[in-house]
Formats: sequence, structure tokens, C-alpha cells
Amino acid sequence: MMKAPQPNLDSSAQLEFEDAARAMQMDPEDRWVGGYAGYEWDHLRPLLNVYEMDVAGKEVMELGCNVGGSSVVLASMGADVSAVDIDAGMIRIANANIARHELTSSARTFHVDDTRKLPFSDEQFDHIVANSVLEYVSSDHLPVLVAELQRVLKPGGSLFICGTASRIAPREIHSGRWLINYVPRWVDRLLGRDFQRGLSPILLRRSLDGQFENRSASSWIKAREAIHGQLSPPIRAMQILAKFLCVSPGWMSPHLEMRLEKKSS
Repeated sequence: MMKAPQPNLDSSAQLEFEDAARAMQMDPEDRWVGGYAGYEWDHLRPLLNVYEMDVAGKEVMELGCNVGGSSVVLASMGADVSAVDIDAGMIRIANANIARHELTSSARTFHVDDTRKLPFSDEQFDHIVANSVLEYVSSDHLPVLVAELQRVLKPGGSLFICGTASRIAPREIHSGRWLINYVPRWVDRLLGRDFQRGLSPILLRRSLDGQFENRSASSWIKAREAIHGQLSPPIRAMQILAKFLCVSPGWMSPHLEMRLEKKSS
């Protein structure tokens, strides 16, 4: 049985991790910073198992690695990880996070200014994990990014989307704001603020069309059971509604979640 990754708190990498986090005005002891790998061990790892994504010995890219929590989990599961982020500060934190978990032989980081052109070869990766990142991609950027992800995936490779805030949800899951997903963008320009919103499932589906096939219709409920145990009434209601609409519930939940397989050319 695999054990959750534990950081070496006495290492120089731990000090670098703390310095890098504070440089980004983040608390290194926060659950979503220093504790994020532990969180994802209990969340991402069960999801990968349920969606039948065996990462051991596979080339895996994490798109939008943030502080490196998911990359630490993937490397601990035996993957050869390439962690990508557009923020150099986050890359510094992720790199130190990987080092303090003593996983530098299994994971490396890449600062990529523009993910519409990734620094990888055609058909390089077996899997790509996009954990809570696609909602931050602009609508005009998303189709180009999806095409680039398709390019670097091997034939039959998987793109796993999870933790992605949906714009059809009444409450935006990252900011916690109610109804902001339904407010048009021109309001931001009027107020001089850029409010975070979820990703439109319709836009995502259009961007994926012709390039990926959904391979997760029956896994979403199993994934909820694996993480939460008993299913809540709202989850059961969503399952029924999704069945009525002939779609995977992963397209309708507050967190978009699905395993997609690259189509053969």
C-alpha cells in the first residue's frame, strides 16, 4: 500500500519552499500551500484510480501546477512528471515542493509564458492532468490550448480535467461568490474589476470537439463514493438529471470532471 508523501522539514528545500511561498504573500503552512500535496493525496489519487488512469511509469504533464501539490502526488504514484505553469513565482514554489518531498528524479518544472505553445514534442505524454486550471484560461485562448494538449498527447492518451469551476454553478467555487457566474463580463469593465468565473461547459465541449472523446460517463458517481463515501441527495439528483439529459454528470457538477481520450487521426 502506497504511503502519502511526507516533506523533509529539515532540508534546505524546505527553507526554499517557505521563502518562495512568502515571496508570493502565501503562508507556507496553509492547507492550500504546504498542505496541498496531502489534500490531493486524498482527492486526486482516488480520482485517478476510479477513472482508470494508471500513471506509474508513464509520462505525465500537469498543466497549471500551482504550488506543485498534484505533481508531488503524481510523482509519488510513479509518474514521470512535467509540471507547467505560467507564473514564475508558482514554479519556484512547486520546484521547492518537489525537492522537499525528495522527488526531483521523478518531476521537473517548466515556466511557460504562453501555453498555446508548449515546449514539448509531438505525442510525448501518456496523460495530461488539468486540475483546477482551465477556468483561468481566456475563452479565445482555450481552443488553441486544447489543440496544443492534443498535439503533445500520445495516440489514445488521456486528458483528465478535474476540480474545474463550472460557470453553470450558482456559486463560484474558488471565490465563494454567489451568482457571479451569471453576471456578464461587461460588468467587470464597468466596475474596473476582474471577477473570477467558472468555465462554461459549452465552451469546453466546443473546444474539445473532434479532438477528444469522453471516457468517463460511468465513473463520476464512483469517484464521489471513493472520496466522500455516501452520496448526498444533491449528488443523486444530479445523477438523475444527467441521465435524463443523456450527458455525464461530470459536465453538470460545480466542479467539471472527466477523463477524455485523444481521438485517432
